[in-house]
Amino acid sequence: MNLSAQRCLVIPDVHQDIAWVERILAREPEADLVVFLGDYFDSRRSPEERAGVVETCVYLDALRVRLGERGVFLLGNHDVQYFEARAACLAQRTPRHLRYKCGPSFIPSAAKQIAKTLAPEFWSASRLFVNVNGWLLSHAGVAPVHWPARGTLAESLGALEQACAIALQSLAAPGVFRAAHPLLQAGYVRGGDTPVGGLTWLDWDHEFEDALPTPQIVGHTVSALGARQSGRSLCLDGGQTCYGVLEAGELRVREA
Repeated sequence: MNLSAQRCLVIPDVHQDIAWVERILAREPEADLVVFLGDYFDSRRSPEERAGVVETCVYLDALRVRLGERGVFLLGNHDVQYFEARAACLAQRTPRHLRYKCGPSFIPSAAKQIAKTLAPEFWSASRLFVNVNGWLLSHAGVAPVHWPARGTLAESLGALEQACAIALQSLAAPGVFRAAHPLLQAGYVRGGDTPVGGLTWLDWDHEFEDALPTPQIVGHTVSALGARQSGRSLCLDGGQTCYGVLEAGELRVREA
């Protein structure tokens, strides 16, 4: 998906901190596009410091309706595992043999709550990447090995869109697609089975390269240092401490 915006608000990993999201939205009322970089669940904070799973689901559904076409919800690795588990949970079965499970971060009770509470419209509208004003936005970033090199940037983005569509189909119909899709797999650095992680798992510190024809904006790899830059690209995951504003071709990082 290619979008243009005069002022694009980029909000990285939420992890059930909906109060933080509301503070950002209140500060940036002029944004005509809001892109969330994924990872809406699995907070490591105490219950007093974040919303519960059901509350987060209700909030996401309401926020999707409230933002309408202004909102774009990308999926992170923590969301992908619950998307994959959804069919089994809705059928009252225990999810087994999940290909994209985030190790101990997968919470079976949360999977059931998310499947029951988060509207199917949220999943059907979610995406794995979006291109905004010449910037490629995804949860963790696209490695050169996963970039479909074509004659033009538009052709490459179109090919990536097709690959992502197949990856999303593998989540919606896990019984049909047996093999894990490379775009959704973790690399060796993150304990996975492939040399380099896909766009929901790519590690900023050890795997990311600013080597594509387009700069990237990602989250996923949290750091107490806040936002970090590599060449033209930036990682915004500062553990719910910062976000980005993309305007006039430039990304400005702001604390929140």
